[in-house]
Amino acid sequence: MKLTKKINSINQLKNFALNLSKCLKGNEIILLKGNLAAGKTTFTRFLVSAIDPEAEDQVSSPTFSVMNEYETSRFPVYHIDLYRVKDFDFSDVLGHGLVLVEWAEKVSDFGDYPVIFIDISIVDENKRIFKIETRNADYLNECLK
Repeated sequence: MKLTKKINSINQLKNFALNLSKCLKGNEIILLKGNLAAGKTTFTRFLVSAIDPEAEDQVSSPTFSVMNEYETSRFPVYHIDLYRVKDFDFSDVLGHGLVLVEWAEKVSDFGDYPVIFIDISIVDENKRIFKIETRNADYLNECLK
């Protein structure tokens, strides 16, 4: 599935993250692309908070640590930032929780795992365009609309 979603406010972004969280099983890979300040970490914060409100304060950019792990009441979330990384071994996290990857331009193949590609474009300070594509994840289609 491919779709384009206009996000016109921070509240719309929160609602999108909330709707998506309802369909997640915890074995998905979400690949986030977008320029600096496009909202990759903000989206991740809202999604983790929607999965488990207790975990929201834990979410921060893993630019320097490369990976942050958030324990939620539903499943672990692995938040990976590849901005400064040329190669990353995903074998320890795939299938063990939700994997969110910022700067996902550097990765491509994840076999049969459900993958959501989100390319975020900045329109202005508060507006974004999300170009979304899924693979092996038809069960997410309704929650992504």
